Amino acid sequence: MRANGIAPRTQRSTKDLVKEVTVLKSQLRKLSAAMEADAKEGVNGAVSAIELKSRAVLDEALEAAQNFIDEQTENAREMTDATLDKAAKMRDAAADSLIETVQARPLATLAAVVGIGFVAGLLCRRS
Repeated sequence: MRANGIAPRTQRSTKDLVKEVTVLKSQLRKLSAAMEADAKEGVNGAVSAIELKSRAVLDEALEAAQNFIDEQTENAREMTDATLDKAAKMRDAAADSLIETVQARPLATLAAVVGIGFVAGLLCRRS
């Protein structure tokens, strides 16, 4: 035994243990850094995948909305055209009916027009 109370073989074992612990600490730091980098890459990859999927879903939704708008626009055009056709037919029918009535009863039509004009004149004068 030496003066400090530790045998030379034990001192060597302690030094070896300290070296091994130091090496293990270094390896643990490297492993921790590698795991952190992998985790960041995994998170970044997941975020990228979510971003791509979100864009695809948004594009599909926009396309569906555009198709719906196009369909509704076409339906509105068809309805407008049908309404205009119906209004034109009604206008033509009213004009034909008025012409037939004037031709069939010209004096009665003249009396009705004079009466309507008289009533309108009275109403305008009171205002």
